[in-house]
Parts: sequence; structure tokens; C-alpha cells
Amino acid sequence: MRMEDIVVGEVMTKSPVTADIGDTVSDVMAMLKRYRVREVPVLKDGLTVGLISYSSLIQRRSLSLSAKAENIMLPVPKMDVRTPVLKAAELLMATGVGGAPVRKRGKMVGFVSRSDLIGLIMDVEELSSRKVDEVMTKNPLHVSPDDLVRSGQIMMENLDEEALPVVKSGNLVGVIGMSELMNVMWSSKADRPPRSPKPPRQVFDSRSRMKIQISSVMTRTPVCVSPQDDLGTVAKKMVKNHLSTIFVTDDKKLVGVIDQTDLLEQMIGLIEREQVFVQISGIGFRDPDIYDSMYSIIGRGMKRMAKMETPKLFFMHVSEYDTDGLQSKCSIGARLTTAHSMYYVSASGWDLLKTTSDMLETLEGKVRTKKDKRVGNRRKRSS
Repeated sequence: MRMEDIVVGEVMTKSPVTADIGDTVSDVMAMLKRYRVREVPVLKDGLTVGLISYSSLIQRRSLSLSAKAENIMLPVPKMDVRTPVLKAAELLMATGVGGAPVRKRGKMVGFVSRSDLIGLIMDVEELSSRKVDEVMTKNPLHVSPDDLVRSGQIMMENLDEEALPVVKSGNLVGVIGMSELMNVMWSSKADRPPRSPKPPRQVFDSRSRMKIQISSVMTRTPVCVSPQDDLGTVAKKMVKNHLSTIFVTDDKKLVGVIDQTDLLEQMIGLIEREQVFVQISGIGFRDPDIYDSMYSIIGRGMKRMAKMETPKLFFMHVSEYDTDGLQSKCSIGARLTTAHSMYYVSASGWDLLKTTSDMLETLEGKVRTKKDKRVGNRRKRSS
């Protein structure tokens, strides 16, 4: 099967769960839990006007549960039944959403999610045969069973992840995801004072519930793969178990993590393109000039590296912490996929642009070292 020939109309969910713009936050949260979905398209008079996901709920956690869906929904990319699935994967990656409505003649006829696209990997030999250890994020950050749920929430937001591994003495002992987090953050009984007839008012009415230990709410049977499993196995387990993240273990030791973003990255790597695909996440709403400056810095770095290897995909996530007055320290994690290899790099500092520049210099050094090694190996074989 050639993935390049498939369009979203062939893989979309034709009868998706939907919310109405008049529905409340409480209504939407109940839908997410009941139907085991991670995002719900929002309709107004039968037309799609937005999307609500677990991530958008957590980002707007101070909203009243009686607030309307329009106050929390995200914009969605435009797709129709003829959009190629590789283009759909690229749009979902670029916009950072988990799915999008599919239109035909202006009307919504289905919904395509990351899970729908990932399911295709099982039937594409070029992707399904790749090994997990070639794609996974190594040495992932994790939480402890004794950590508080609040700590897990902060880490999940900073990493832009939907699930975190729970580790004790190096062994993977559980997982905490968005659904478990929302169960703690929102509980109608916990929010209601004793003998009060009033309904809960806010997701975050009770801070005490965020002091619950992760061990009391985590799932104790995480789905895992080994470093030598292939991506076909990962895709099958993700689709079967409705998961966005799978953990990689070696004799019960956590050695990596692989999520839907990693698999979508492999898919869009099949697209023939003249320029590198760049995505920056985690920096929120800032002066537009900061984006222009960052893309300019990244563009110059990619040009330098292109002289050694052809860059194809570059993903960068920014986390902020240790706020001091109006300034915050930033931590950057980045991954570059080239025609030959995959590189991981990180950096931290108080100045976002300088930290970005420092990170790219480190990345360039790794690319140069790999190139020199390849050249040296060719010379040995030819001598």
C-alpha cells in the first residue's frame, strides 16, 4: 500500500462524537470520558466551529463547569475528504491538535484523528518495520508514585505530553494520563461543600485534591514495548488500547517513550519537500517578533547543517520555569530528522533566543561528528 495515494475520506470516523456550542464544559468532559476520546469537535447549526480536548480543558482549568463550549474550544485545520493522509498528518502536527473535522461540500461528514492516521502504519512496510529504538525518546522524564498529582500536571503541561511514566527504583510501575488527571481535578462530590445543594462551580475549586499522591490514581498496568519491537507493533497497541503514549522497557527498566507525535513524524517524513519542516511548541502567546526571530535562527542553523546532511524535520519544545520577576528560565528539547539519522539535543537558559542559538550549535556539532564518522568509515572500507 502506498500511503501517498490514501485520502482522509478512506480512513476517517464517519459518525464522530460531537458537542454543540451551547453545551457546557461539564457536558464535554463527560463525553470525553464516556466515549474514550481525546477530542470532540464543536458544532453550531451543523457546522464545525472548533475543537475541545483534554489539553484545552487543563489549560483553561479555572473556567466554571457551567461555561459554554465556545469559551474553551480551539480552532481546527481545514480538511475535506480528498485531503491526502500525509497532508492531514502534517496539518495535525503543525497545529498541535489531535484531530480535525472532515468536510464535503462545506458540511462535516467525518472526523480524522491521529489514531486514524497511525492505524495506517501497520500496512506500510517502510514504516512498520522500523525499530522502536530508532524513533523513541530516550531517558524520558518521569514521576514517582510518591509525587503529588500537582507535580504530574505541571510536568505534563511543560512537556506537552498526554501521559507520564511512573517510575520507582528505575522500574516502570504505572502511568498517569490526562484522564486520571481530570478525574482528580474535577469531581462533583469533592467540589461540593457538605450538605450544599449547589452544583460544583469550578474545575479547581479544591486545591487539596491536587495534593493526592500519584500512586493513588495511576494506572498500574502500562502498555509497553521493547526497544527491538517494530513500529507496526506500536501502532497496533496504540489503536487497540486507545493510547497516545507507549513506554519502552528493557527488563522492566524504563528506557524510552514513544507517542503519536513520533509516529506522525515518521509519516510526514515520507513527504518529498524542498525545505525542512519546522514545528515549535510550548512558547504560548508571545510577541510575534519572537517567532520571526526564532525561525530566522533555526533557518540559518538548518542551512549550515544541510551542507553535511539533508534536514527533513525539526521539532522543538520550550518549557518555562524558575520565574524571576518578568523573566523565566527556559528549557528546550529538540529533535532533528535527517536523510540519514535522528538527533536529540537540549539546552536551558534565561534568554530564549540565545538558548535556541546555543542548542542549534550543539546540534550542529552532533551532525558534524556523525558526518566525520561516516567519512572515516568509507575511507577505511576503500583502503
